[in-house]
Amino acid sequence: MYDSYLYFPATAALYTLTVATVMFFIAGAFVSVTLWFKGKAPSLHHGLNTAAIIKAFIFDCLLQVQILKISFVRWLMHFCIFIGFLGLFAQTTVMALASHFLPPDTALARTMFKSSSAAFGGCGARVLDVWGDFFGLMLIVGLAIAIVRRYIIKTKQLETIQKDTLSICLLTTIALTGFLCEGLRLTNPLYAQVAAYSFVGNILAGIFKGMGFTSANYYPWVWLHAVISLFFCGYIPFSKAWHVIVSPIEIVIDASERAH
Repeated sequence: MYDSYLYFPATAALYTLTVATVMFFIAGAFVSVTLWFKGKAPSLHHGLNTAAIIKAFIFDCLLQVQILKISFVRWLMHFCIFIGFLGLFAQTTVMALASHFLPPDTALARTMFKSSSAAFGGCGARVLDVWGDFFGLMLIVGLAIAIVRRYIIKTKQLETIQKDTLSICLLTTIALTGFLCEGLRLTNPLYAQVAAYSFVGNILAGIFKGMGFTSANYYPWVWLHAVISLFFCGYIPFSKAWHVIVSPIEIVIDASERAH
């Protein structure tokens, strides 16, 4: 329906990989949660305290103030990786839902994919371009700090295991190939009107044009980006990235209990 406007046309292979990833993630999450409950004594002895939960969610989960009190560098690393990844995941989700469930004649679809003032892409597409570049840059900054701390400085209190290395490698590849794909996409004249809003992609597009690359080089890289991204999402329940989902739940529950 929106293949003319999407970054990457959906195919049967992409649908199949996505469904398989979602099923694998659900199975992994079920196993992880089951084991988590078996090894954890019941901790909720009072009714939920809504005010405490909201406060803990904002300050401890989103802003991660508890880490900031210990170390600014650690906070910056965790905050950039956590918010950067969630921001990119949200962008992908918005694009997928909008392209598959919004009828093309609705106002929101026209705003996101096409407007009367733009032959290719509406103002919503411009928002998504800035969105992707901003959170992608955040993710790279956080990963760069993590790589320096774990593999260059080798901070003493950090114990780097294989799961850490795999997660960092996957996330770094996702972030870098994402920007590579964006730069190649913006070499296409059809995206010229939104190139100025994609501040990182626009710079890369200029570099790629000077090197003789065009959007014809886009599809192999976007497939690599998509496959690695799906693999990482399916791997989350079995990786240390799982704490991104579990830790906020524990934090808000503990905050509710302490409020009584």
